[in-house]
Amino acid sequence: MVIGSLVKPFTRLSGRLGAAVVLLSLVGCIGGPEPKQYLLEPVFDIANESIAPNINAIALAEVSVPSYAKDDRLASRSQDFEIEYDAQSQWAESPQDALTRVLANRLRFYLESNVVVEPWPRGYEPEARVEVQFDKILREESGGVELAGQIRIISGDGRSMLDVRTFQLVRYANNLNPNAYFAAVSAGVNDISRMVADSLRPHF
Repeated sequence: MVIGSLVKPFTRLSGRLGAAVVLLSLVGCIGGPEPKQYLLEPVFDIANESIAPNINAIALAEVSVPSYAKDDRLASRSQDFEIEYDAQSQWAESPQDALTRVLANRLRFYLESNVVVEPWPRGYEPEARVEVQFDKILREESGGVELAGQIRIISGDGRSMLDVRTFQLVRYANNLNPNAYFAAVSAGVNDISRMVADSLRPHF
């Protein structure tokens, strides 16, 4: 009699556990598709009519971004000024790495010089150091991007500030496809690279 009274509660408990396992399995099945990852690629100019500064070696610091932009998910701002994330659209690498990589690529093009991302190798003696700080990087309503921040140009020995420039720009897109957003980001990095070249030209 005692054994029987113990078996029935155990049976009921096992049934509940089994139902819970089935429920968790169903939740996993309806979780939705895997998020898509997008790679930031440089946007190339067909022709560069600007004159490159006479400089041979540049050190580029890793760009800095606001804390919300360190998230791999695409960030936008709601009408209530809240940050909203697109869980289905993500950067394929950290935003800092992607922006630094593409910025270095475009600087090599516009400066026609060596651009090494810090920390640079022993024996490398840059003539100037470039720092880019993003204060804003948000997807805007058309699918493009809002960019704002500051460019700092420092002498190669780090002892003097050669120039400081701020930027605030919007690169619009014609649809909300994430590819349009990343194309707009790349175009914005192109604009920033031109600003760096313009800033260096009076000094070299």
